[in-house]
Amino acid sequence: MNEDLIRKTIHDYIVTTWLSGDERDFSDDADLLQAGILDSFTTLNLAAFLDESFRAALDPAEINPQNFRSVNALARTVLTKLAPSSTIP
Repeated sequence: MNEDLIRKTIHDYIVTTWLSGDERDFSDDADLLQAGILDSFTTLNLAAFLDESFRAALDPAEINPQNFRSVNALARTVLTKLAPSSTIP
């Protein structure tokens, strides 16, 4: 899956769900925690959305401020989960 599509899907979900469709002053680099968009409830809601939308089930340790800092960080986290794991023959 394309990183731009992942980023746009996450961005649109946040804007629609928590910003009432108002994306003014909301960039993909915006700190979601500092902006007050994420709290414990919305973080779990967003983790469920990532699993449902991308089949990217996050381990509890992956649900952390670093991975959930911004839309860009979330997109990178999803890409990491979707990347085929390297196997050693």
